[in-house]
Amino acid sequence: MQQKLRLFTYFRSSTSHRIRIVLNLKEIDYEPKFINLLSSEHKSEDHSQELPNQAVPALHLPDGTILIESMAIAEYLDDVYPEKRLLPQDPVLKAKVRGFCELINSGMHPYQNLILFEWIEKYVEKFDRVEFVQNVLKSEFQTLEKLLLQNHGKYSFGDEITLADCFLVPQVMGAIARFKLDITLFPTIQEVYNNLKDLPSFYKAQPDQQPDFK
Repeated sequence: MQQKLRLFTYFRSSTSHRIRIVLNLKEIDYEPKFINLLSSEHKSEDHSQELPNQAVPALHLPDGTILIESMAIAEYLDDVYPEKRLLPQDPVLKAKVRGFCELINSGMHPYQNLILFEWIEKYVEKFDRVEFVQNVLKSEFQTLEKLLLQNHGKYSFGDEITLADCFLVPQVMGAIARFKLDITLFPTIQEVYNNLKDLPSFYKAQPDQQPDFK
């Protein structure tokens, strides 16, 4: 029987990146299990039981329970390891933080997903992935910029790290590295991102610090 939490992850997966940050912030010891998405390892028969939705992240608990989807995993970890809360106790502020996370999770991430690209490329002869994602991200980053202007301190919501920061950093990092987005167009996002990205828990979680980085 496994003794630690086991995280199925891929270095470039922004959803896995979120959970790596959460685990680091809460100082939770875990065992990473690396899944190569580019070689479709997540779809293989070998992992059909371990990855019920054929995606990462997946968190395996010591009792054999499997949790999927980054938002659900993050909330589970915040409930079970409450010493360093990432979701505020205040109901209004908690709803604001969750709304910010969902804007990234539901409003941005699906448009930069390999599954979407593969489907579009079946039907569109000339499809530029970078141009497509840039157009989507620019619009959604404008919304994030407005929200941060209303709520930010040193970090996304004041001067304490919240789950919003765990979602923001991977999204910005991926937008810059993979889709060549000019983040200087969004000065508040850039400021908050720069305040976060080199903190130890965030730095250790970034893609180029992972053993499966290529």
